[in-house]
Amino acid sequence: MIGFIGGGNMAEALIKGMIQSSMFKVQHEIHVSEPSESRRVYLQKTYEVKTSSSNGEVASSCDIIILAVKPQTMDAVLDEIADAVNDTKTVVSIAAGITLSYLQSRLKTGKIIRVMPNTPALIQEGMSVYSLCECFTGSEVNIVKSILMSIGRVIALPERLMDAVTAVSGSGPAFIALFIEAMIEAGEILGLNRNDATELAVQTALGTAKLLDTGMSPENLRRMVTSPGGTTAAGLKVFEEKGLKPVVFEALLAAKRRSEELGKKE
Repeated sequence: MIGFIGGGNMAEALIKGMIQSSMFKVQHEIHVSEPSESRRVYLQKTYEVKTSSSNGEVASSCDIIILAVKPQTMDAVLDEIADAVNDTKTVVSIAAGITLSYLQSRLKTGKIIRVMPNTPALIQEGMSVYSLCECFTGSEVNIVKSILMSIGRVIALPERLMDAVTAVSGSGPAFIALFIEAMIEAGEILGLNRNDATELAVQTALGTAKLLDTGMSPENLRRMVTSPGGTTAAGLKVFEEKGLKPVVFEALLAAKRRSEELGKKE
């Protein structure tokens, strides 16, 4: 059994990915605990999964336990499930900033994996990064990796990089969305209607991402679009003068520092 502590958006993305993937057809092997009755009813009707209001019940009945809760509520959740977690259980945390060592100090198992997924997982286009302690060599790692692959791409990195990962790919969708939002609003000011500005900005972002995904570097793509003295050059000059790159760095640094703060529970 695979258990989810928390039935929010990211838990739903994982459940949906698992069910839709050819790797998993396991609705009846998924157990979700969720405090909201309406949310439990929704998940049960939509995905035919078992639901409960008890975190302890899910932890007791499942072999793999996915902690899909906010960092701020992690302490309370760990208090509820600690007695049910032993060394036969695998625990996966997708909470930002919560470290492996902290989880190990609270739970009686060394089979702990820390994961940072991101919001595009909602449409199976996510980027997930996982870390685990060196002592964890069980086959459960492959199962967890397969679960993450059902919602997008997966890479393994040392935990010391996880706060940077959180800043780049965890918070990144919001930063990219803000840039697209700014393009849409600017397009409206320049005379486009809202729908046309949105389609232009979103499709441009989507197409650019797909082009970069072929292996072309951002620098080469930028040079390809930019003609000396042309319109793109005029716009890029403004970004350079206003310090776009330093602003982006400061934003990611702030996100990284906040991730570090959330992890200071030990």
